[in-house]
Amino acid sequence: MEIRKFTLSIIVMNKFGVLHRISGLFSKRGYNIDSLTVNVMPEDERMSRIIMTSSGDDATREQIIKQLEKLHDVKEVKLI
Repeated sequence: MEIRKFTLSIIVMNKFGVLHRISGLFSKRGYNIDSLTVNVMPEDERMSRIIMTSSGDDATREQIIKQLEKLHDVKEVKLI
């Protein structure tokens, strides 16, 4: 079980509370957010892109992606 850093690009609806739900998902499961950047997407101001780094083994990374994809206001999750 090798612990590695990974980076996610998450496209979300630009709504109140979305970032709180995402960070809550991490804290409830004991995962750490190493860095976080959020920007409104210039081509569609109703959407924002979150770039997030975290660390964990492959199973942890896949679990995080699956949990993020279940959130209503999350439109896309990519490993970059």
